[in-house]
Amino acid sequence: MRYDSTRTGMAIEPLLLYPSVPHLQVHMSVDRQLDYITALLSNCLDAYTAALFLWDDRSKHLTLRAFHSLSKHINPDAQFSLEEGGLVGWAAKNNEPLSIDHFDRDTKILPYYQSDENIKSFLAFPLEQPKGVLCVDSKRQYVFTNKDQKLLSGFATVVGNALSAERASHHHQRQRQLLTLWRRADALPADSDDPVPYLTRLLDSACQYLQADSGLVAVPIKEGQFLQPVAASGDMVASLLRSSHPADQGIIGWIFQNRKSLVIPKFRSRTRIPFLFGPKDSIGRIGALVGMPLAWEADEMGGVMAFISRTEADWSKEEIGAITALVRRATLVLQNFTFKRELALVRNLDPITEVCNTEAFDRILNKRLERCRQAGVSLGLGIIAIRGFETLSTRVALPDLAIIRQRIASTLLQRLRDKQLVGCLDQARFAVLFEDETERAIHDQLVSSTAAIHQEVLASLDDLPRLEASFGSALYPRNAASSRELWTMAFQALTDQAANAPDRDTKVKSA
Repeated sequence: MRYDSTRTGMAIEPLLLYPSVPHLQVHMSVDRQLDYITALLSNCLDAYTAALFLWDDRSKHLTLRAFHSLSKHINPDAQFSLEEGGLVGWAAKNNEPLSIDHFDRDTKILPYYQSDENIKSFLAFPLEQPKGVLCVDSKRQYVFTNKDQKLLSGFATVVGNALSAERASHHHQRQRQLLTLWRRADALPADSDDPVPYLTRLLDSACQYLQADSGLVAVPIKEGQFLQPVAASGDMVASLLRSSHPADQGIIGWIFQNRKSLVIPKFRSRTRIPFLFGPKDSIGRIGALVGMPLAWEADEMGGVMAFISRTEADWSKEEIGAITALVRRATLVLQNFTFKRELALVRNLDPITEVCNTEAFDRILNKRLERCRQAGVSLGLGIIAIRGFETLSTRVALPDLAIIRQRIASTLLQRLRDKQLVGCLDQARFAVLFEDETERAIHDQLVSSTAAIHQEVLASLDDLPRLEASFGSALYPRNAASSRELWTMAFQALTDQAANAPDRDTKVKSA
């Protein structure tokens, strides 16, 4: 004989009266197992409805997890407090079985019904781990026997085993996610020159672990006056990447300014939408948030890491503790990256002028040349020389000579556009890269720069040998096809200029 479940449409075999949990797990998810068990229970006890309620610690309600019923008036989203749960709530609250053979009260005493079903008998058995109730009812009086009560107790054991397996599986999954977090927290390659991919992978894993919709890392810019998201996970905050925001506004600004963590599992205000950085965030309503500062030292902030959910969250102390530890580990990795970057920057700079040294400039030139070649745009190289500097070096003390070179480099940086790269070749020569600029624009910038050097620096050197600023330039692909040819053509243009106009204060000929 076969029994048909009206809810699941599955054929139920009596031989599976006490199905083993491992057997069910091989073929079904836990939810399908519970549907199967309640359907089997309903058929075995000839019940009108069989239902499983579990306690939700977050909402403090009993929630309908699975059921099988002949009724069309079951509320599949039923949830209620212990006090509101009628007979089901009583069984859960007192942790005692409950059997009623006859009652003529309205079915509202069974709050999983949306209307009166004229129920006459009711049987319930509590679950301890997790807390809940397994119950059956019938439209007939005195239908459930002592044997049925024992049978219901056995089904409750099967349900408990299935839920225990679910908890074990969930715990195992969480441990795997946590292990992934630790691995990715230490996963920045030693030779990496960009921490953004590392941060993105870390945010992806942390969002999965917290079941958050999005995560981001914002760092201070412009001496800490603004915050800029540099890495993100999830579509809520993707639009904020690379935008800048005042560091004293929004939730992220508060965390940055106060250097304190902020955990908000539920935003209570329904009228005012909180914003991360400012009112123009346009990320929609925020249901929950956890944010933590990335603090290097007591007087230095590295930024903020935050995770956002659209809905309310139920983050445990263990989860928040794991994210706290994660942020600390990530902070150490990023701090080491910052130190390495600063060290590399120092190694790439001329110690006097604080612009690129020769090796670094040539390396960058080759990289940009390849980029320009792929993009089909021009790359210009300019060389500015201070004629007479060799003579000056024999008459001026080294500290004063260093000051003059610093002033020349500073003047170049102020006159040239922000995207131009300045390098120091030796005591008397500087180099400039111009990406995607016309020959005329390069010429005009070099004229302006050499004139400024003469007027603001060289002309003020009283009682010293006369110095002159001159330049030469070359342009890829018009004048040269390689970096070597760029250097050769630019130096040749510089030599030609000096030879053709030796008496002018400022030379302005370019190749």
